[in-house]
Amino acid sequence: MKKIILGVLFSIGLVLGGCATTQNPPSAPAKFEKIYAIDGLNQSQIYDGARQWFAIAFRSANAVIQYEDKATGTIIGKGNMQYPCTGFECMGMTGKEHVDFTVRVDTKDGKIRVGYEDLVYSAPAHLNSGILMPAVSYPIRDTSKSKTAVIAKLDILSSEMVGKIKSQQKVNSDW
Repeated sequence: MKKIILGVLFSIGLVLGGCATTQNPPSAPAKFEKIYAIDGLNQSQIYDGARQWFAIAFRSANAVIQYEDKATGTIIGKGNMQYPCTGFECMGMTGKEHVDFTVRVDTKDGKIRVGYEDLVYSAPAHLNSGILMPAVSYPIRDTSKSKTAVIAKLDILSSEMVGKIKSQQKVNSDW
């Protein structure tokens, strides 16, 4: 009887020990990149339009832009946006949740590439039903539930940038 009990305990130990070592590796960080055609504009015009978009889209373009090189047509900045909650998820939120990101814009004649990476969800500490909830900050990964809503919002921001670049060239020439 002792041998049977020891055999069962040993088998359970092997099964549980095997489960502990089969963890899934963490998924890759979420990213978004898209290339847009902007026909009829050269690299300099597209770069200037992107720079103007940064100035309008963010409170302080100088605080957002970390690197820029007009010769290569590259702008790199760090910004944030309000977290785009959906459905019942919004009920438990304060409205101060945001997503920090690094944005990179590369320009060429007739083209612009916009990419977002280092996506990090952040929520401030707050009271919820009299309970102090701690501040939270974590990277958004490919498997995150929030990835779809965040990527959709970034796609809208990028499309707005391209629209602004196209319309700004008309405004610049029509006055």
